[in-house]
Amino acid sequence: MTDLDQRIASVLRERAEGEIDTHRLLRDSRARGRRRQLRRRTATGTALALVGVLGFVGVTGPELPGLGGRLPWTSATPSLAAPPRVEGLPGAGQRPDLVGRDPGTLHFGVDPAKARQLTWRTGRGVEGGRLDLGGGRVVAVDLSTDAAAVESSVHEGMTYPDQPATAADFDGQVRRVPSPGPGGQPGWFLRWRPVPGLYARLHTVADDDRGLREAVAALRLDEAHRCASPLRLTTLPPDARLASCEVSVIGFPDSLDVLLTVTRRGDQRLDVRLEYHDQIAGGRADGNRMIGSRPAYLYPKGDELELLGIPKAHLTVRFGWPYQGFTEADATTVLAGARVADPLDRPERWS
Repeated sequence: MTDLDQRIASVLRERAEGEIDTHRLLRDSRARGRRRQLRRRTATGTALALVGVLGFVGVTGPELPGLGGRLPWTSATPSLAAPPRVEGLPGAGQRPDLVGRDPGTLHFGVDPAKARQLTWRTGRGVEGGRLDLGGGRVVAVDLSTDAAAVESSVHEGMTYPDQPATAADFDGQVRRVPSPGPGGQPGWFLRWRPVPGLYARLHTVADDDRGLREAVAALRLDEAHRCASPLRLTTLPPDARLASCEVSVIGFPDSLDVLLTVTRRGDQRLDVRLEYHDQIAGGRADGNRMIGSRPAYLYPKGDELELLGIPKAHLTVRFGWPYQGFTEADATTVLAGARVADPLDRPERWS
């Protein structure tokens, strides 16, 4: 029995005397699957030189061959080609020291004619996300003033080496990571320093490294954007702060996922997650707690609290293992001040 199978069996046993919580079962199964995928890391292979692409990062890039410089989603979904730009704020190329310091701001952007942002995240010293270049090609980007922080950043569905790179490896070379299984596509990494004090990494899983070159051309390090999200937190526990913001619009407008992390001294952490899908017919009807006048549900293990009554969505706060320190009372405080955009699939109403 695999660890994923064991987790499913455990949840089923946990619900043996009552209703099976299909939402938590599915979510935990997916999370376990992602962790299994990330453990399948293989050694770094041969380095190949990448010639002539680093000079135009953050300025302007060449047109994409055969597309006239435009991608098919640009006119159909302009509001989600990238998060909204913040005028007057410097980008990572001008102020690398700001990268990952503000959970509400991204200090990079992408040219919407060359790529669409599938995910974006910022906080705890790192900024990044995944870019859709069209044709099923996805490239992950990570930026930080700390090479180790870049290397600790992982993205779902990617292949990583067993040993993280060092600062010396941010040299503008492309490195190949063999596929973890027979017949799979290899991973490709490009690490470089766009300006002094800033470490950048691009990563893709593909037959060749062409996507890296196109992603470099799409990156803009001379602009800033909001970490746009349909979820906003207006109340936090004492001495706590919002530490990071992560948004996935891979399935938008049918689905989206938001993760806001709240931290406190001593490595205390709680995760606030909003999961929306237009196929969610309904949620749990009966709660076992009240948050103001709204029903809520504390999961049997006592480590997660859900605010009920949000159409086609689940809004939860996870405060238990492995993140110790916060309590149910803290989770209640966070959910009491949580504000969700209505409707969720209208980005112009996001904060």
